[in-house]
Order: sequence, then structure tokens, then C-alpha cells
Amino acid sequence: MKKLLILMIFSLLCFANDKFINMKNCESLKLSKFTTLVSCHNVDYLIEYKYQDNEEKDNIKRITAITVNDQKIIKTMGN
Repeated sequence: MKKLLILMIFSLLCFANDKFINMKNCESLKLSKFTTLVSCHNVDYLIEYKYQDNEEKDNIKRITAITVNDQKIIKTMGN
């Protein structure tokens, strides 16, 4: 019974290891004071910041995911 349990746990870990994305291969490039490009696993994320006086408020204006075939706005804030 213990061998079966250990085998199931080992197979689950092997399966889960392929499904999780390793974030160590990501690159970040600051384009300007308010724009950053993050490239991760064939997807680029364009992050646009807005000027914010208060540090406690969210300063992200828009996040856009860009692939070879498509681009999609993930988060946007109204003016």
C-alpha cells in the first residue's frame, strides 16, 4: 500500500512539473519611465504605468499580452 501511495505521489509530481511555467526564463526590458516589456515563454507583456502620487494606490494603467498571432488587454484602468 505504501509503495502504491509513493508511486502515485511521484507520478503526480512528474505530471505537475510539466504543467507549471518556470518563471526564471523571463526577461524584462524597461522601454521608458512608464512602460516595461516582459517576455516570458513566447508571450510578451507590455505593462504601462501611470503617474501616481499616492504609493498605496495601484499605478498600473494597462497590461497587454502579445503573441505572434494575437494581442489581448489583460488589465485596463479608466482615466
